[in-house]
Amino acid sequence: MKKLVRKITFFVLPILIVLGIIEVFYRVVPNNYIVKNRNVVKNYETAEVLILGNSHTFYGLNPAYFDKPTFNLSNISQTLYFDKLLFDKHIDKFKKLKYVILNVEYFSLGVLNNSSESDWRKYYYEMYMGLDVPIIEKTDINRYLLSSPRGFNANIKLMQRYFADGTIIDCNDSGFGINYTKEKIKIKNIYEDAIMRVKGHENKNVNFTENTMILQKMIDKCNSLGIKVIIVTMPVSKPYAKGVNQKKNTKIVKTCLSLENKNINVHYVNLFNDSRFTNEDFYDADHLQTDGAKKCSKIVNDCLNKFN
Repeated sequence: MKKLVRKITFFVLPILIVLGIIEVFYRVVPNNYIVKNRNVVKNYETAEVLILGNSHTFYGLNPAYFDKPTFNLSNISQTLYFDKLLFDKHIDKFKKLKYVILNVEYFSLGVLNNSSESDWRKYYYEMYMGLDVPIIEKTDINRYLLSSPRGFNANIKLMQRYFADGTIIDCNDSGFGINYTKEKIKIKNIYEDAIMRVKGHENKNVNFTENTMILQKMIDKCNSLGIKVIIVTMPVSKPYAKGVNQKKNTKIVKTCLSLENKNINVHYVNLFNDSRFTNEDFYDADHLQTDGAKKCSKIVNDCLNKFN
């Protein structure tokens, strides 16, 4: 019996040690969520523009090219559900905020609360950003073990990246994503990439009621605080724009225009298929590289300045 216990211990102990190291890694190594949660507080006194949204605004709107002090609180795969949770936590704490930029993309309005987009990220919002996330059950073990939601292979790859690069942070202190540069573009064929990405973004949901209500609640709160709202649909490459369901895209635009028409504090900026952008402005089929982001940021900044 003792030999059996020793054999089991000899087999299990190394596994437990490795899992423990991974868990410690998640709790001590800074990431995008930690950096944004820390730096948004530093902007309470000065920021006049707050950017929310997913990876399109994370990589596409650079606060450095806005005339007014700006902080980018968007993040990779951040849904409107989490935009709202972040908005509710922080909006009343800004002292000089004049504008909130809300991001609506082709897939934004159809994404449900507990979709694959938030499958593991929801735990990060709770642990790293201090949010109360209602879609996480109190008995969910993943809320206590940060290394468990993503799986072993994903954890190892993240650690390998950290030891190779010295960081897993993708943004600067203003919240802008800095690692989608022209020099790092890896896709060989933007047309093939567009087909893949459009397919991955198509959730086939055209019932926008839930997310439209989320947008309206943020708009109402901003109106009560005297804050103007810019709803922006970010630019995508020509092949991506051509490949989406055009009827669905038309409904998305109509929904955003309806919000603009119903609310005096809202202006809609639709850059989805804007002719000022070429395929060379993109890191991949639907994300701007840093030079393209500079162009886009200046365009949105000009729209913001005209919206008085």
